[in-house]
Amino acid sequence: MMNRDRITRGKNAYRSSGTTIGLDERLERTLLYPLSAVLAIFTPLGWLLGLAVFLIEKNRNVRSHALQAGVIFGVLSIASWLAGLLSHILLIGLVFLVIGWIVFWVIIAVAVLLTIGAWFSANYRLPYAGKIIDGLFGKWL
Repeated sequence: MMNRDRITRGKNAYRSSGTTIGLDERLERTLLYPLSAVLAIFTPLGWLLGLAVFLIEKNRNVRSHALQAGVIFGVLSIASWLAGLLSHILLIGLVFLVIGWIVFWVIIAVAVLLTIGAWFSANYRLPYAGKIIDGLFGKWL
């Protein structure tokens, strides 16, 4: 008879390393995006979670995902907040209301795309924004 324990020992390809926060690496990098999106929808502080995880975390993959989440949802949350603020202006308010709704749905779509991408790939980046972010902030990773 074969010893199954000896055959399968050390061959778990899906096991990720732990992180500073204590979560699995895969779970932590995946949770960054929906939580940052929720912050971006309800407050102009969509960048705050990404910045906090970036400063605390020592894992390079999680840090790069935190940086990407902070920059992407930071820009989108500030755009959403400005559109909401400018929608109260009498004559052009309707235009900014529509822009606010478009930004809201962009936040949802980008959060879903990044969450799925981060779950399946440790090095997933948005096509153009990821290269710009890595170029600007790559030395801090």
